[in-house]
Amino acid sequence: MLFHRLVFASIFIACCLTTFADGATLVSDEVEALRRIGSTLGKTDWNFGDVDPCSGTMGWQDPPLSSYQANNVSCDCSFNNGNTCHVTHM
Repeated sequence: MLFHRLVFASIFIACCLTTFADGATLVSDEVEALRRIGSTLGKTDWNFGDVDPCSGTMGWQDPPLSSYQANNVSCDCSFNNGNTCHVTHM
């Protein structure tokens, strides 16, 4: 069941990659997608109020849980001349 949710989340985020925003931050559609994914997965440590998900701070990019598991949101901020970020991995 978790696998299906992660596949859905990946597809949803990929569909949002066409939206642009000002500044080197994650676009609002992808932030909303992460909110929904986090809610579905029961994530309580994702700080949407003060921290951009692409910042690499705790909660968004934690030390690996094991050699097979990680708890990270990774971004590529090279879009729109370095002004736009998109989630690339979860």
